[in-house]
Amino acid sequence: MKNILTILVLLGFHVCFGQPVTIRGRIADEQRRPIPFANVALFRACDTLTMVSGTASDLDGRYEVEASVPGEYRLKVSYLGYRSVSLTLHAGENLNQDILLKADPTAIGEVVVEGKRTVRSIDKTSYLFTKEQVEKVSDGRELVATLPNLRVDRTTNALATINGKSVLILINGIKATDEELRLIPADKVRSVELYDVPPIRYMNDAEQVVNIRTRPLDTGWSGNLYGTLGQMFSNGSVALSYIKGDNRLTFNYGAHINMKRDKTDLETGHYDYRIGNDAYLYDYLRESRNWGHQHHVGLAYSLSREGNYDLQIRAFANTANDKMDADKSIVLTQNAVEEERAGRFTDRKQSVVPTLDVYFAKQFGGNNSLALNLVGSYFDSEQQTRSLESGPAGFDDRMDLDNRKQTLIGEVVYGHRFKQASLSVGYRGHYNFLTNELSNSLSEAAEKETIHTQAHRLYAEISGKTRSFLYRASLGADYDVRTGSGGFHNLTFTPMLMAGYNFGDTHTLRLMYESGTQMPEMLQMSDARILIMNNFYQTGNPDLENAHRQSWRLSYDLYVRKFTLQASLFYDYTRNSLFDAYRYGEGCILYQTDNAERDILRGGELNLNFTPWKFLRIGGSVEAAQQLFQPSQEVPTYRYWTFPVSVYVSANYKNFALDIYQKFGGTTLVGLYRTGIEKVSYVSLSYNYRNLNVALQCFFPFVRDCYSNETIPTSIVRHKTNYEIRRKDHALALSLSWRFGVGRKKASLQPQLENYDSDSGLFRIR
Repeated sequence: MKNILTILVLLGFHVCFGQPVTIRGRIADEQRRPIPFANVALFRACDTLTMVSGTASDLDGRYEVEASVPGEYRLKVSYLGYRSVSLTLHAGENLNQDILLKADPTAIGEVVVEGKRTVRSIDKTSYLFTKEQVEKVSDGRELVATLPNLRVDRTTNALATINGKSVLILINGIKATDEELRLIPADKVRSVELYDVPPIRYMNDAEQVVNIRTRPLDTGWSGNLYGTLGQMFSNGSVALSYIKGDNRLTFNYGAHINMKRDKTDLETGHYDYRIGNDAYLYDYLRESRNWGHQHHVGLAYSLSREGNYDLQIRAFANTANDKMDADKSIVLTQNAVEEERAGRFTDRKQSVVPTLDVYFAKQFGGNNSLALNLVGSYFDSEQQTRSLESGPAGFDDRMDLDNRKQTLIGEVVYGHRFKQASLSVGYRGHYNFLTNELSNSLSEAAEKETIHTQAHRLYAEISGKTRSFLYRASLGADYDVRTGSGGFHNLTFTPMLMAGYNFGDTHTLRLMYESGTQMPEMLQMSDARILIMNNFYQTGNPDLENAHRQSWRLSYDLYVRKFTLQASLFYDYTRNSLFDAYRYGEGCILYQTDNAERDILRGGELNLNFTPWKFLRIGGSVEAAQQLFQPSQEVPTYRYWTFPVSVYVSANYKNFALDIYQKFGGTTLVGLYRTGIEKVSYVSLSYNYRNLNVALQCFFPFVRDCYSNETIPTSIVRHKTNYEIRRKDHALALSLSWRFGVGRKKASLQPQLENYDSDSGLFRIR
């Protein structure tokens, strides 16, 4: 009897103190595609009313639940649009259980009604949308723009961030345009991944990446027509897409016409400098006008075999015709002797850039992939610049620049998925070949100049999570080369490390370190020059080297139902930072790009998004940063604080929508200049009827775009300017957008690489 009691007591202890059991696996559909955000609940087999534990699947469809003791359990998995699955499991030890969900043809649609709609990863946040959110908007871009820190910029008609950071759009992992995003109906958006830290292969392309994952798109035609007629600018675009089976053909065309308003911008300025024993004061009033037009036309063909391979061929061309005229009233004082002058400056730029982009990706089994990307571009660009001033010591200077540039970018990436992590290993090579035919004040006869550069990058990256711990680690090396005389060969290791921890479903703390390089633009390294004012030349610098940036960031993220907060502290150090500098030449002053001795940015940033009611969204961004800049060892470090602020309000009532955006002015340190931040301000009122949207916009309704620039005390030239951008004051625009589509069911592409060269090899006239 005593032995039996002992055995019963031991069994009771075993039941009470048994080791926890973990059940994990992957949830997928019939095509083996992962299903994110699926609801997973674990019950005791004898009590299906009381849930033991529950979770939601991550972006890869993976889940993990824990049972306190071994035993019989029932696992229930559900996702709207699919038939629910219920399994009885015996969990004697840790168990792997994959789940296959079949589509439910009786379901209304795959939109989330309630429950968890966000999943936080180490470098991104993923979102699902409710049926109510989908019904309020007209297309996929308007739906994506409702996410925290995102908006549609009514001045450019493009997806943008509230804090002004650059955005790269991906659709199913493939780089896309705004027009292509507008082609996607809102109810076809399955989920959105918002990367605040881009994957390693996109780090040099944008500060944030938005990846839209879609459901199968309809077979047949779809399109979008858009046009804006305004006082400040006019633009228009057309996008057409045809899908049949696994094939998709897309055409898009866009045009933008600048400076429709016959108003000149005002700039008042003052130069104070010395050349040898002579002291100069140069005061001026400049009235300038910028105008021109840009065009984009593209054709893309894609073939997608789900789970097998993807092929995409894109051919597109960008053209630009930009013009600037400026008239000056000048008072030049040389050694206390005044001379009145009249000046004029003209700049004409034309460029045609055809590009061919070929991408191919192959899946091996369920966990391996290989992607190849090859991009070739040809830049045919011309620039004619003329600068003249009247008076006894006046001048008439010209620069004619004829560029022929070829660029080739190749990239290959291997990827592998583990149960709780993903690995990618890749190489990218970027080759530039520039030939100039240049005539300027140094030589009236055209002279040829050649510049060849190469940028090689080898990298490996792994990311994943273990319970609430998040991590991402990248090891990379950049090899930047300029061939020929005055060239350089620089090898730089560029690691990136991130570690994070989730506190429940609402709090995330992350620590990040990253490193990267920046190559100078082609004309920054050339011998081209133009006389921009008396004794002043803007010129290239053949001795430039690449810059190397290292960054540390500590961030905290809060996600609750109506409120999101993103706060961060950062410290950036850049060696050989590229900045525009003044230096003495032979009897003149040269304005050219140089490498800085020290460039540090440190501070904090706060982004807020609040939705107090379903019809109202309020967003904002504020940053406080101290900049420490030392142009060379001979001069002391200069310190400066900057405080950029942005506010966004969006309201919806029935078919009406109101957007208000204001980016407040201020100053930031850019090289030797305390530079004014150009304001952005608009109010947009729109009405949506089915697939037609009409909007009226007013730009700068409350404030004027005025700001000032001033050199720091260490500059050999003291320069101060005040700008008044009068063409923007109370400018009106009327926009029309119409989206259409006919057909039924099919396909979208899987992830790809994206590469493009935007350096046309022309001078950016300051």
